[in-house]
Amino acid sequence: MRYYILIFCFLILGCSREPYQFATIDTYSLEYQVLGNSNTCFALFEAGAGFDLETFDPIFNKLSENCTVIRYSRVGQWLSSQLNIKLSTKNYAEIAKKLLDHLHIQQPVVFVGHSYGGMIARHFADMYPNNTEALLLIEPGTRWEREIIAQIDPTVVETEIQFLKDMGEPMTEEHPRPDGLKNELRDLWLTSPLPDFADIGDIKVTVLASVQAMGDELELGSLEAMNIRAKMLESWVNEFPQGRFVSTPQSGHFIHIDEPELVIAEFQKMFTS
Repeated sequence: MRYYILIFCFLILGCSREPYQFATIDTYSLEYQVLGNSNTCFALFEAGAGFDLETFDPIFNKLSENCTVIRYSRVGQWLSSQLNIKLSTKNYAEIAKKLLDHLHIQQPVVFVGHSYGGMIARHFADMYPNNTEALLLIEPGTRWEREIIAQIDPTVVETEIQFLKDMGEPMTEEHPRPDGLKNELRDLWLTSPLPDFADIGDIKVTVLASVQAMGDELELGSLEAMNIRAKMLESWVNEFPQGRFVSTPQSGHFIHIDEPELVIAEFQKMFTS
């Protein structure tokens, strides 16, 4: 879970873009896009904290050539409805399922989750096993931060954790953090466990992890921490009989942007192996 040290500059620059289609889910309006016309391959894309559906631009069109692909912006992000209540990863998984129902997609999907979206993906697989074909987790969020920092320098654990928690607070009165992002950053620090193999069961799960230093002053962003985290992710995914772990020193947190060809190749392997 490394989006905590990103600078979400696009959130305060007022960047413009074209809207997509919209679906009414409960009381929310969600912007979404569906490409492809496959009847055998379906994939749902879930972005990281603070990001919208366009974060998957480098891989989305390519994957639509042989698969029906769906991406959307969560409640509180971009042109989807603003958020005024607290939502959890479970709540977001429920909304994702309702979006698929709205689109009349009952077939199992490959759930592609980046960062915070990887946490949502795990809940989706646990809650909707009949609707989950596989998980492709790109730099997935975890709740191992304290453990990772403690292995490097136990004396800075509380300082770094508090710094990360403070990122969920408003930046300035002129440029406050959007409610959607504040909620997602708040949700990261819940103590409830994320679903594991015992909850999800035997499905294909691929984890892509960066082993590149983040270049900041936090221990959690050091190369040592990234390697510790990668080994923990590898151990976790190896609990799945069909689990696969891939690490890369060539990408940062956004592997699908830095190395789109790697993500595309790993997605395609899920249907050939």
